[in-house]
Amino acid sequence: MDVLEVLRRQPSLNLFPIENRLSPRAREALSSDANNRYPYVEGPVSHYGDVMGLDKVYDYCVELAKEFYGARYGCVHFLSGLHTMYTAITALVPPRSRVMVLHPEDGGHYATITVCEGLGHSISRLPFDRKNLLIDYDKLAAELEENPVDAIYLDASSMLRLPDARLLRQAAPDVLMCLDASHLLGILPAAPQTLVLDGGFDTISGSTHKTLPGPQKGLLVTNDEALAQKVVERIPFTASSSHAGSVGALAVTLEELLPCRVEHAEQIVSNARELAAQLAGRGFSVAGEEFGWTQTHQVWAYIPEEQGPHGWGRLLTEANIRSTTVPLPSSDGLPALRLGTQELTRSGMKEADMAEVAEILERILLRGEAPERVAGQVRDLALRFPGVAYIGSPQGMSAD
Repeated sequence: MDVLEVLRRQPSLNLFPIENRLSPRAREALSSDANNRYPYVEGPVSHYGDVMGLDKVYDYCVELAKEFYGARYGCVHFLSGLHTMYTAITALVPPRSRVMVLHPEDGGHYATITVCEGLGHSISRLPFDRKNLLIDYDKLAAELEENPVDAIYLDASSMLRLPDARLLRQAAPDVLMCLDASHLLGILPAAPQTLVLDGGFDTISGSTHKTLPGPQKGLLVTNDEALAQKVVERIPFTASSSHAGSVGALAVTLEELLPCRVEHAEQIVSNARELAAQLAGRGFSVAGEEFGWTQTHQVWAYIPEEQGPHGWGRLLTEANIRSTTVPLPSSDGLPALRLGTQELTRSGMKEADMAEVAEILERILLRGEAPERVAGQVRDLALRFPGVAYIGSPQGMSAD
């Protein structure tokens, strides 16, 4: 096998809601010699003598993360979203606590309950309104009045609507409240109801390669100095190396995106709304019409039962379209298409391009055209958008 040939990017249409495209400078950081190096560290009886100045890159990345999210403290040492979750929970939630989470049936991450139970915590379920696809804040307040919890860890993997941080805080005034924003980190600059660190979430964290178009890594921000210190002190016991090349790639991503982060976030959501409307207009059954289809990067389209759990996904894969089919809160436990517009947006696509994306899906999934007949249109569309948008200015574009 020619491994490098397999690893090179092929022209495809990426509708995964969990991936994105790195900029050329960020990829250069990932392939640098820093990947095999440790930053400078001195302890009471130890000395790690880095000569590259990697500690300055770490510090710079933290400063960028703080500015990006308007936070007072940050940490960028995590290897992934799941590593971030594990570190945050072990650092901030005392043993044998009562933790409330979003159940996977309501869009929560598959691993959160297992991680918490493995650490000895007792679990309860955030009340969730599956009709409106929102946390039931009134019911939450009533439940906490009767059965208090020590922490809320909100980890939504499948989400069309954004949580309101202030309403959550009103319902849980004295509870440690952590948002795992793995799917939302790139959208938060345009989500003032969610990006709240004073009077809202105690911490916001997540993986950095979904709507935030960075490397596969994790970050955490907070306005609480004591919480930040606990997380930093825990890091050496959950990862001996935080992969300096990835820290550099994250710093590059934040630096490039910082001047246009609001426009970038708004375009992701606008593209998702347009894609959803286009799919619905072509005969797909799409969730969320009553609230404008979506407030995030995600679009949910229901799969006819006769297609089975994998039918549509396999057809799209054969046409070089990356997609996911998973059970969703509004699909009664049945698999549905969970699509994302973050990489389409990162490549420079706008609302007008969503019609062609929807047409491609219609040809394969509704008209029944053979995937190989549609693959040429997929390739042509991908090749029209080979670059990376939103670098340094609202209209920035770099050839890839």
